[in-house]
Amino acid sequence: MKYQARQIASATRGYIISGDPHTWISGISTDTRTIKEGDLFIALRGENFDGQDFIEKAFAKGACGAVVMDEEIRFPGMIIFADDTLVALGDIAAFIRNRYSPSIVGITGSTGKTTVKEFCASILSLQGPCLKTMNNFNNLIGVPLSLIELGNHHEFAVIEMGTNRFGEIDRLSTITRPTVSVLTNINPVHLKGLRTISGIIREKQSVFKNTTIPGTAVLNPYQEYMDRVSIAEHLSRKTYSMKDKADITLKKIDYEGLDGSDIIIDIAGTALQVHVPLPGRHNISNALAAAACACALDIDPEKIAQGIKDAQLPGMRSEIIFSGRITIINDCYNANPASMKAALEMLSSSPHVYKVAVLGDMLELGNHAEHWHKELGKWVAQSGISRLIVIGEMAHFIADATVKSGMNAAAVHIAPDMEDIFWNLSDMADKDAIVLVKASRALRLDLVVNHLKAVA
Repeated sequence: MKYQARQIASATRGYIISGDPHTWISGISTDTRTIKEGDLFIALRGENFDGQDFIEKAFAKGACGAVVMDEEIRFPGMIIFADDTLVALGDIAAFIRNRYSPSIVGITGSTGKTTVKEFCASILSLQGPCLKTMNNFNNLIGVPLSLIELGNHHEFAVIEMGTNRFGEIDRLSTITRPTVSVLTNINPVHLKGLRTISGIIREKQSVFKNTTIPGTAVLNPYQEYMDRVSIAEHLSRKTYSMKDKADITLKKIDYEGLDGSDIIIDIAGTALQVHVPLPGRHNISNALAAAACACALDIDPEKIAQGIKDAQLPGMRSEIIFSGRITIINDCYNANPASMKAALEMLSSSPHVYKVAVLGDMLELGNHAEHWHKELGKWVAQSGISRLIVIGEMAHFIADATVKSGMNAAAVHIAPDMEDIFWNLSDMADKDAIVLVKASRALRLDLVVNHLKAVA
């Protein structure tokens, strides 16, 4: 990027307190640890920090200026005042997005967003230069930081949008203005902030309101709750389905394994063979969603198949690790009821005889937490696995429901701490076992994965 301070000040609806309005800005940063020379530092404010405390450090590292919320701040450099620096960051991103005209895919939903993003970006990059959301930067900070990288050379952008409170998807999609918007699914997640399924629907469907004219809505109309989703009348629709008639339909599964699935999909009457490089039926659905997005942008079917096959997925999401005699399903990036159920189905379908699940709390479920952790216990019992280890504040709800639903109590263990999990897995190296490790990220079950790799 290359913009003058006066342009950025106008975009933020702020004004320049000090410095040269013609100062050239070559980048945007919110973090002095990674700031580069010529960057404009956005002094964000949070519950436990104030970016304005780091302005001096930002200038020392080569920042060309800063955006602040305190009109009294004075530094020997260019300073822009804005009422709210978080809003200003989004406004800068919207300003940059509106200067270019790539086809933008906006992705939201309860689960599968990052996987669909990676599939889409892999497909579209075969057609032309494609920008995608960095890592899982899908919030009010991450989405703007991704869009700010947009340039005239980009033909496509794939932007993931997440939420845990009302209004975020509306704001993010207003900034992004997607050409194609996909709603992957509606499931009970982030209930602490969104409260009910109706709240989740209301929040997620706002992505369609802010999709461009013309534009396309992508969804599986047969999924639960999708009949309650409102889609703006100006949008065309591109549908996908695992079994029912749609624009993109799964026709046959030739192979399913830990190394992925070989499937045949129907695209407008044409059969297409596709290798999905991730295990699980839920990832087949994610591949279909990406194929539908690509079809909405008139991408050749062969590029769709190649892009899905070549996609490089981030770790800790259905990641299969072979370590000695142990096979690990590393799915501990995050957890919610839908993703837990899908992971257990993947574990259950494995050909391994000895199957172990190490599970932890699913966070942000609010008043619904007890109910969904009890449901998780029922699913564990139904999965027919050999052994369960649980940890976290909700562990006893999972364990009790598992035993009440028929699993042998001797095979269920509540771990008081991480060391106890390590000890209880000490015999894994001697078994031809598969171990699912899954919980919300805050429980740090990636440490269990590291332990298993070390002892195998």
